Amino acid sequence: MRYTIIRILEEDYGCEGIPDGEEPMCSVLVRDTNGCEKMLRIADSWLTENNLDRGSVFDWDE
Repeated sequence: MRYTIIRILEEDYGCEGIPDGEEPMCSVLVRDTNGCEKMLRIADSWLTENNLDRGSVFDWDE
């Protein structure tokens, strides 16, 4: 499915920080080609590696 990023929210890990063995994740509000919006949980590193930010369009297989 092809999505457009509407908003990226960094997850809040509180004062405990990111648990050992996990990578930082983001909650990403996206809109699909049908106009439906939903939240995806995506690794921050994947967003960075793919140069994705608000307004970016990408394909995501669930």
